[in-house]
Amino acid sequence: MGEINSSKKILETMCNHTQMRYGMIRKKEGNKWNNWCVYDYQSQQFIAQNSDIYVKIYREIRRGVAPIFIDNTDQCAEQHWSKLLQKFGLKSYISYPLLNKNNTIVGHLSFMNDEPVDFDRIKLETMFPFCGDMIVLDFSSTTEWRHLKSTLEQERNYSKNRDLILSSLGHDLHNPVSIIKLLSQYLGENLENETQKSLAKKIEDASIRMKGVIDDILDFSNTRFGRDIERYTELVNIEPLIKQVLGEFEVVHKSTVITNMQLPLHVQGNKNKIGRAFVNLISNAIKHGEPHKEIEINAFIEKDNFVFSVTNHVAAIHPLNSPDLFKPFVRGSDSKGLGLGLYVTKEIAKFHQGDIDILTDGKKITFKLLIPIK
Repeated sequence: MGEINSSKKILETMCNHTQMRYGMIRKKEGNKWNNWCVYDYQSQQFIAQNSDIYVKIYREIRRGVAPIFIDNTDQCAEQHWSKLLQKFGLKSYISYPLLNKNNTIVGHLSFMNDEPVDFDRIKLETMFPFCGDMIVLDFSSTTEWRHLKSTLEQERNYSKNRDLILSSLGHDLHNPVSIIKLLSQYLGENLENETQKSLAKKIEDASIRMKGVIDDILDFSNTRFGRDIERYTELVNIEPLIKQVLGEFEVVHKSTVITNMQLPLHVQGNKNKIGRAFVNLISNAIKHGEPHKEIEINAFIEKDNFVFSVTNHVAAIHPLNSPDLFKPFVRGSDSKGLGLGLYVTKEIAKFHQGDIDILTDGKKITFKLLIPIK
């Protein structure tokens, strides 16, 4: 019950002032009343909070909003209270209603003893309003804390289930993509028409790239589940890889692409991952760039780094220092993808000990993939 420590301290302090055996805070939750905490002044400790006596007494006192101060039931002018308290073996009793800002009862602060107690009523009446406000604030804070805790737990479960679904989806898609790849290879080997052979080759290349997207999902789920991502590297011939990627986009998209490649060049890395980074950056430009405006692609060497940059026109530049820009599942308002593209590209850059830079002049935005040349 760490979340009610403030109330406990208040209750303990007030028991010392009243010198009554028991101090108790009760909280109203809907139509039910629950013991918030109970303190035993004699043993100087908090005790079990389930007692029929407390419940029966509160069936009576919760009906009113006026404070109750009874130092000796034998001398109590209100016979109703005298009989009720003597029925439970109590000689002295204090009850102070806890009200929220709307003056609605949300609980009670009370003290009780089996012998008469000569307490300072004037002093207590001065202290109770402040103590009551502090306890009500504790009620509110604890309710909010429990709500946030519940929400966080729901989000954790949702995130876990989402990762499991993505992982399962990635595995399930592998087989159909492999079939497409094999059939396109078969067609390419058996067709005589060169145009058809070329299209079959593009289908094969696209299926390979599709497998890369599936690998994005699996890499993401592996990272989330704490498993290592494959670290296989090779000497990658960059120019034909870029041309292969651009060839696939020419079939599917109508955007005008301007290329400036100061190559050939070989880079030590993972060919599939580098190819996926190219695809992700070009796809991002097509999705979020202004329609019918050209996309500019540059590939060159700069300060011992291989640089692959993609530039596109945009209607409005979003904050480039946004911490969410490279987070998973963050999508634009008009995007229908998974929201993994920039996240995976950033991870691929880190995989190669590289990085991604973002530049803008207010009308265009450029994403630059940098990979050190080893």
